[in-house]
Amino acid sequence: MTRVLTAADIAGIHQALAQFAHTFDNDDIDSLGEAFSTDVTVENTIGAGYSVPGLAAAAAFTRRRRPDTPDHQTHDSVVLVGDDDKVRVRSRYIATLVDGTVHAGDYFDEVERTDDGWRITYRISVPRNPPLTAVKLSDEFLEPWRPTPGRLAVPAEE
Repeated sequence: MTRVLTAADIAGIHQALAQFAHTFDNDDIDSLGEAFSTDVTVENTIGAGYSVPGLAAAAAFTRRRRPDTPDHQTHDSVVLVGDDDKVRVRSRYIATLVDGTVHAGDYFDEVERTDDGWRITYRISVPRNPPLTAVKLSDEFLEPWRPTPGRLAVPAEE
């Protein structure tokens, strides 16, 4: 793979990212597979952190979410291709709580092209503001998600 993806690839990646908020926030469990691969791992660093392995576990997690779970908006996403040929996306999120307050953070995603389109295969959510007790990610972990010019995906000429 090269750092060049088609414009359709980049649009498909952004579509998968957007689909997460629409399916999760609306309890549309049947559509989680439009955002996530069947073998997805979703992690969160809040508190001691947690990991949800697989689409079935993500669906069960979504079924258990409380009515006051924040509403999510994903933005400022950059698509990156690493030296290891993995396609990664670093995004910011804003989560609106039912009382109108917000918190914000970063999503670090790995995505893959499947027969059904681009899907998130790995996601870790890291809070930024307000500061929360959270597991700190190592610089070594974060390095592949740094949006440096050599990693930014470039749309191919079509």
